[in-house]
Amino acid sequence: MASRTENSSSKRTHLSKPCLSSSIDGFEDRQNRSSALSVHLKALSTSIKFWGWRFPNKKFKSWARKMASLHEPIWRKAGIFEAVIASTYKIPKDTDLVLGLAEKWCPDTKTFIFPWGEATITLEDVMVLLGFSVLGLPVFATVDSSGKEIMAKLEKEWKKIKNDKVCLVTKLAWMERFMNSGDELEHVGFLVLWLSYFAFPSHLFHISEAILPVAVHLSSGTKMALAPAVLAHLYADLSLLQGHIRVFSESLIKVQLDLNALFKLVQVWAWERFRELQLKPFSLLRGEPRLARWCDMKQSTSNAWRIFNNSKMDSFEWRPYTKTVKNWDFPRFYPERAMRVPVGPNLDDEFISFARCIKVSELVGIDSVEHYFPNRVASQFGMRQDVHCPVNQKKLSRDAAWNDYDKPIDGLTIYIPSRSAISCVTPMCEPQRKGFVESDETLKSRTIIGDDTSFVTSGSKMNRTSEDEMKIAENSTNKRRKYMKQAHRSTMGLCQKQVPSDNDEDDDSLTVSQVTVRYKKKYSDIKC
Repeated sequence: MASRTENSSSKRTHLSKPCLSSSIDGFEDRQNRSSALSVHLKALSTSIKFWGWRFPNKKFKSWARKMASLHEPIWRKAGIFEAVIASTYKIPKDTDLVLGLAEKWCPDTKTFIFPWGEATITLEDVMVLLGFSVLGLPVFATVDSSGKEIMAKLEKEWKKIKNDKVCLVTKLAWMERFMNSGDELEHVGFLVLWLSYFAFPSHLFHISEAILPVAVHLSSGTKMALAPAVLAHLYADLSLLQGHIRVFSESLIKVQLDLNALFKLVQVWAWERFRELQLKPFSLLRGEPRLARWCDMKQSTSNAWRIFNNSKMDSFEWRPYTKTVKNWDFPRFYPERAMRVPVGPNLDDEFISFARCIKVSELVGIDSVEHYFPNRVASQFGMRQDVHCPVNQKKLSRDAAWNDYDKPIDGLTIYIPSRSAISCVTPMCEPQRKGFVESDETLKSRTIIGDDTSFVTSGSKMNRTSEDEMKIAENSTNKRRKYMKQAHRSTMGLCQKQVPSDNDEDDDSLTVSQVTVRYKKKYSDIKC
């Protein structure tokens, strides 16, 4: 097993307090449903098809090695080298584990709800485990004049294969045409296959025409933001799966659910973070992606439902990627000591990537747009965890969502927590705080994205000077208390209402489960 180092700090991590009418509030009901579903687990498992869980065969791995040897510089420039290599490793499917975790999913907050609070799969996980880039052009970007010639030739080949095969362009037909062809289209042809099977797969095992322009961009070294698109697809399918699980035991008619997202990420995410589930991972060879630690790891977790229902905060690894693993180099955004990095024209992309990971935004996928709330799981980034505010369910258009996601952060400074940073919850929700950053014009002493003494929050501004904080605290205490009461009384839906508190100092030392019990008793006469 690869060696690890422990966090030097013993500071206790706290999560945000529970939401009364949320999935946390209904945790006992969810536990009862989990017990009932575990009895029918086999029937539930057979009703779901994970079409996106693809295994690389010998032909694909051989082709990938050949293309990597020829085009590694282009792939690194396009930000896909690690992603392609990671796709050549087989991750055996543990269906019970995935279903047990998916049952905890909250479609509103895009987080898993555990007895002690919330956690989720973030852009950081997609980037570190699967190797996809969070930076670059959106997946809907059209090709420019330099790529139109290749695009036209590729479309011609796609249509020819489709006509020959009557309706679908199959994987086998595509490989027969392009693999080892040696012509100018072999490289882009490989990327089309890779994208169709290991980034945006479909249950029909065919090559989608929508993938062609993405492949053309990548083949020329243009960086594409594949990570948000992959995560958007996964969020959408997790919501479908959670709904399927919820109604399975109640419905007399059993339906088949087809899922195309990369659910292997859900499984590896759980292996990396839950100590009760952790196997002994393989040691990495120099140059291997982190995912290789779990290659061919076979495990059947028949008690996954019980593990997640009874999990404790202390058994959850908040920042597994900050632990030392032999032959795995830390990305630059996991420094030994905390850093403040000014944003400039020559700033390393890794720091910009970290800023993208912690920014509340909307993720633009191939055919969907999904909310992204890293502020709800700030502890996963080594930052202080604020009490949650109601989530915004209004979605932007595709173009508006992308413009917000890709908004420049020039003139700012990024705060990068140290590898040993451990976070805690703050005593009160601050609805007026709207994000991570401030410009030089509004913040004289420091301009930062994130801070060891601040919050990961939900909009465009985050940190203020101590003097500013004192004024804000003095002027807005009554407003925040009023807001908390309104949030409790409102009917925002699942995972949105916040628990009011008359004495947050006392409550701050309690666990989420203890606070849940206290507030259920205190407000049992309030109807939501």
